[in-house]
Amino acid sequence: MRIVDFAKKYWVIIAIILIMVMAFNVRMTDYRWPYLRNIDSYVYYRWMGEIVENDGVLPIHDPYAIAPVGVEREQDFIYPYFYEGAYAYMLTNVFIPDLTLIQFLIFFPPFLAALAVIPMYYIGRLLYDRRAGVLAAFFYAFDISNLSRSLGGDPDTDSIIMVFSMITMAAFLYTYKYAGKERIILKQLVLYSLMTAVVLWIWYSTWAGYWYIFWLITGLIVVKTLFNIIDVKDLKKGVFNSRYILLSFAIMMVVSFAFTVPARGTDLISSAVFGPIQFQNIKGEDAQFPNVYVSVAELQTSGGPREIIERTSVLSGPGILISPFFLMIYALLYLLYSYYKTKKHIDTALLLLVWFLGPFAATLVAVRFSILFSAPMAIGSAIILAKIIRMSTGEDKSLGD
Repeated sequence: MRIVDFAKKYWVIIAIILIMVMAFNVRMTDYRWPYLRNIDSYVYYRWMGEIVENDGVLPIHDPYAIAPVGVEREQDFIYPYFYEGAYAYMLTNVFIPDLTLIQFLIFFPPFLAALAVIPMYYIGRLLYDRRAGVLAAFFYAFDISNLSRSLGGDPDTDSIIMVFSMITMAAFLYTYKYAGKERIILKQLVLYSLMTAVVLWIWYSTWAGYWYIFWLITGLIVVKTLFNIIDVKDLKKGVFNSRYILLSFAIMMVVSFAFTVPARGTDLISSAVFGPIQFQNIKGEDAQFPNVYVSVAELQTSGGPREIIERTSVLSGPGILISPFFLMIYALLYLLYSYYKTKKHIDTALLLLVWFLGPFAATLVAVRFSILFSAPMAIGSAIILAKIIRMSTGEDKSLGD
């Protein structure tokens, strides 16, 4: 009985630990080679090695880029992935002195992918409930796009994008949920907003496609404000009802960008705003050197909506109707119906809608961006399955609850 009581009380923690262990192990299965998987991985290996050899600091001069002269690295860039990998290795090396950096980097991507389970759980819990959080964490960890890009021995940036994009969204959603409460403490709201701004600032240097999260957050704020205006049928009152959300958003954007302006000017801001337009020109050939992106398979056009659905699903034929893509659609329909009947879950519905439309438009331009579907599909699938469980156990009496 004690074991059963313990399992009932701590089932979420047990489930998250199990998912993390399985996520790590499946990415390491059958990896038995003493080398990394691809060319890009060796670039990151070299940079991290330079940090380790240079007493924890990345050298300014890169002698191997644009040989034979080399090039100066951007000093306005904080390089979070390289420092995280190098410092994690140096810490691990204290306990395992014989471990080489290349051996460490075989384990590093699966470790980061396993860590992504934690923020995804909190996102699912914030948007729906604990069951949805656990299910979302499971689906996200084992999504085929995420899995194939975070295998052992492949320390490309995809693994850090997985974990830090979800950390950023979890931080934002926590602040957003607090800003939407009827009673708030202004000092706490400002503090949460400032902390989220710091996370956003780090995210800006984590991936060139940082604008994806920027537009996702901005889209939700805009749609929520418009929804409030339409709901009360009054512009001033609708904006007034959104005042704390808008204040929090303003603090997050102003502070996160303010950290970057002294070093990087306004380029990062303009890139965030015009990112969805600029990335469509990624295969242009107007620079000094030939653009290899024109031949990269993942940057070819997807073909159309049908091809996108097929690429984001491991099922085909009639089975595609129960694929993660369609489960996400069912979840969106359920959330909208729930709001219609009970006035619940509107924030979750709006976010899932924005999170669906953004990646869908991006994937029409390049196959590579189909990976952006993994998070909304995991969340949507988790929500609809959690709802089915709630109805089957009698916790919810009707579909609208």
